[in-house]
Amino acid sequence: MTDIESQEIHSVADLLDALRDDSESPLKWYRGHVDSRWPLQPSIARRREWLEAEIAMIKRFKQDAYPRLRENPETEWDWLFLAQHHGLPTRLLDWTENPLIGLYFASETDDGQEGEKADGKLWVIRPEELNRCTKPDMSSIPLFAHDPILDSYLPSKVKDSPSMGPMAAVATRSFGRIVAQSGTFTVNHLGHTPLEGIDNGSCVDSYIIPVASKELIRFQLRSLGITSMSVYPDLSHLGAYIKEQY
Repeated sequence: MTDIESQEIHSVADLLDALRDDSESPLKWYRGHVDSRWPLQPSIARRREWLEAEIAMIKRFKQDAYPRLRENPETEWDWLFLAQHHGLPTRLLDWTENPLIGLYFASETDDGQEGEKADGKLWVIRPEELNRCTKPDMSSIPLFAHDPILDSYLPSKVKDSPSMGPMAAVATRSFGRIVAQSGTFTVNHLGHTPLEGIDNGSCVDSYIIPVASKELIRFQLRSLGITSMSVYPDLSHLGAYIKEQY
């Protein structure tokens, strides 16, 4: 982790300036946290009970999701993406290729984990560097359900293989939310060390989003068309967005 963590983003212009100053860096993905204290861990790592019940939760999700679906997911990974985006704890962590969407999530609300006002954080990861920490000869970003190296990260197989570090990967954009958010992922294996702790944080950087600046940033992002309606392409968020306009 480099010293840009001390840098604060007070506006969209600040972010653009920061990106311009860092334009020679390698491929980067972004993730926003409304509470700067949250670690870079997938949701399943937040409770021991969820880790122990991972397969059972996925089976139950499949059982009851079928009658609610128009089209059934084709692969085990597709099921995991679907479950992830409907609130089930998984070993996936969402990222985006679009820094403005990352900024949206970092400033989405003023409230933090306990309901109090909290600074946000915009995380920046260099996915190729993360993958080289896990597998030094990695030369590209793998694709879920295509590259065999990811097979051992499947919940059904993870316990049958030697422990590996986290991996950055992309998915076919077959779900509306992945498309809307320019979504990418990191996926954990057996270990769940926060990504900022991998290789002494060499693969990630971050910017603080002061809580006092969040309202202005939300206004600026709305002016650029980055809203709950565009980021969450479902009818409930559409209704909530329209209600906010009146």
